[in-house]
Amino acid sequence: MKEEAKENAKIRLKDALEFIESAKRNFEEGRYKSALIDSGDAAIAANDAFTIFFLEKVASRDHQEALFLHKEAGKKINENKSDLLQSLLTVRHQKGYRSVVVSKSVAEENINNAIKFVSWVVERLRKEGIEV
Repeated sequence: MKEEAKENAKIRLKDALEFIESAKRNFEEGRYKSALIDSGDAAIAANDAFTIFFLEKVASRDHQEALFLHKEAGKKINENKSDLLQSLLTVRHQKGYRSVVVSKSVAEENINNAIKFVSWVVERLRKEGIEV
């Protein structure tokens, strides 16, 4: 993990919202693997925003480190979405980095889960005064 300035949380939150929009466009145009990868990237960026804001730290090695930091940041507000984040990261790893076809239903489910996760982060940071 590495230290990151708290003000960078807003940048990563904007990144997450851009990835969601890209995932939606890719889905609409039938690019399901790209949609899945973008939705995973949205979750990663949103999680970065979450951990940067609450811990001033961001994962620098792997998804396990990102999950650990998510849980640590969640302690600050007595809430986390580690199960949802884990699911998004697992699907991205299993489908995005492999020679497999991503179905429409898998891509759609992953986008919906990413939207839930990003929306949750947006709401938590709004409560702390961060607007995007």
